[in-house]
Amino acid sequence: MPSAAASTAEAVTVETFRAPEGCLAYLVVDEASRSALAIDPRLDQIEEIQEALARTGTRLTHVLDTHTHADHLSGARRLAQRTGATLLAHIASKLRGPARRIGGGMTFELGTRIVEVFDAPGHTPDSLAILVDDRLFTGDALFVGGAGRTDFMGGSASALFDTFRALEALPEATVVHPGHDYVGAAVTTIGEEKAWNPLLRERDRGAFVTRMSGKGAPPANMAAILRHNLGEADAATIGPRELQALREQGEPPFLLDVRSPIEFESERIEGAKNIPLDVLDGRLEEVPAQGDVVVVCRTGVRATIAAEAMARAGRRARVLEGGVLAWRRAKLPLRVGRKRLPVDRQVQLIAGLMVLTGVTLGVLVNRWFLAVAAFFGAGLTFAGATGTCGLALVLMKMPWNRPLAPPPGGGAVCAAGGGAPPTCAAP
Repeated sequence: MPSAAASTAEAVTVETFRAPEGCLAYLVVDEASRSALAIDPRLDQIEEIQEALARTGTRLTHVLDTHTHADHLSGARRLAQRTGATLLAHIASKLRGPARRIGGGMTFELGTRIVEVFDAPGHTPDSLAILVDDRLFTGDALFVGGAGRTDFMGGSASALFDTFRALEALPEATVVHPGHDYVGAAVTTIGEEKAWNPLLRERDRGAFVTRMSGKGAPPANMAAILRHNLGEADAATIGPRELQALREQGEPPFLLDVRSPIEFESERIEGAKNIPLDVLDGRLEEVPAQGDVVVVCRTGVRATIAAEAMARAGRRARVLEGGVLAWRRAKLPLRVGRKRLPVDRQVQLIAGLMVLTGVTLGVLVNRWFLAVAAFFGAGLTFAGATGTCGLALVLMKMPWNRPLAPPPGGGAVCAAGGGAPPTCAAP
């Protein structure tokens, strides 16, 4: 859910859009002109952002990514196309297609405000930070209490050290809006980070580089995500009502659902075939080589990755825009089966319970129990930073998380909204 925050003078307001994995996107609004800048919009947040624009009577004039993302599909290009906003990209970005190029020391107008651009390399070579009045949007350069990783995509710990020196020169009251939240705090200030962030406090370049030298697992589907975010691939889409009209005409497209078996078992569009994204490459022969193919997932993200992978294999496919969530919002029929708590919510419940138990026992019984809380906290931090969660992998093997064979008749068919959606399934 988005949240709103206003500057002291009410000249600029910021609306924050949070994804389950901790990614943060922003709408920065110049109140005097009702002009807005979208920062780091995800592909699965486009509808939400457009709804916010319509709700507040705001015109989107600029869209940008603070860097080339490797952990999620960017919605910047598509949002700019839909709204007519100017797409901005760093001078060092390898983004294909038209975009206004910006870099450190440059400015642009957001209504009545002047937006300042800072080069912020380290996480990626094309990282930038944006300053609007007293609000700094740092992308993956500076987090609350930490920083973005520097171990892939041309990352450089030494360059990030220099970026930190530039950012810390800003006034201490400068409000910082990072690109991710892994600690439950989406807003900080330069002063707070100078006082408490151990990476920003490190003054020795060699020691800083050593601290940032750890390597983590790459994000899932990283290569496919980069191809999309650099404009090298962009799957065609089809809206829910347009798809339903084709189905009602008697020659329905082949529906390929690339969600997990558990999600598919929970609810699905009638007639869809389930081939999870992680095994699609080995099962492409089950998808018609000719004819109309529409790929479905929860929000459209995994379907986009699948459709673009199929295109590289010479297969044409469209993506159901907005996925099952958009299909449900359009009040189109879904076949509903057994509902189960998604694995990521199981992880949240178990980790939260263990942290709470460790802290409670550490305070009331023995301080060594605090190690339990520290262990699970470190695990959550690692999962957020790398996209790899050991607890989730274990839970996926548990009997209650294994898909069941569908019952005779496949379950009841109901209209959208007839059951709790799997709101936390991975996009």
